[in-house]
Amino acid sequence: MSDLQTKLGGGINILQDSLQQGKQMLQTAQEISQLKKVVQETATKRAELIQQLGETVYRIHRDGELHNPELQELTQSIIGLDKIIFNAQKSMELQSKKNPTSYKCQCGATISENDKFCGGCGTKVEIQKEVESGPTIVCQSCEEEIPAASNFCKCCGMKVVK
Repeated sequence: MSDLQTKLGGGINILQDSLQQGKQMLQTAQEISQLKKVVQETATKRAELIQQLGETVYRIHRDGELHNPELQELTQSIIGLDKIIFNAQKSMELQSKKNPTSYKCQCGATISENDKFCGGCGTKVEIQKEVESGPTIVCQSCEEEIPAASNFCKCCGMKVVK
């Protein structure tokens, strides 16, 4: 009987050791998971701050307050992308004006000249009538034609030097 008790006791000890090791492994996995979450959240916050920093530096450089050849090259690339976006938006505007009695609200809902409020979001409808354009100048940065009275280019955002 004592031999059976010894074997049984030894088996229980092995089982308890295995359970203890499993518990430790589970705790370790949970701690690693929590640390991964901290790393991911922190990396996301870091990326957001870097983006804010980049946008701030871009604005400062674009306004002429910071002169750096490397930043100049990056700024020119961004201005090129701004031109593409601006021209695409202008094309979309022209496409939507093909049907002059139908307009789009900022929420995307279709509105007409007779509507006083948007049926989608409730915003007051203010349809801008085409204004005759006056004298224009060419932006020194992106070469887009802009009204002469403008202080900033409507395409690239650069300050207009007069």
